[in-house]
Amino acid sequence: MKNFFRRFLSDEKGNAFIENGLWIIVVVLLVAGAGYALANQGIKTKFDQIQTQVTNTQVPNISGQ
Repeated sequence: MKNFFRRFLSDEKGNAFIENGLWIIVVVLLVAGAGYALANQGIKTKFDQIQTQVTNTQVPNISGQ
């Protein structure tokens, strides 16, 4: 039984897979965070400005009345 645990603890076959998976998770979280920040600060502000301008635009009466 001791030999089994000793071999199990010294086996490094899956370590590279796990390390690569953790790096992928870190990169995905960073990209998601950057996208969320960009959407809230950069794009949302611009869409709010466009909405305000569209709402305040005067439409001429062309019906002839």
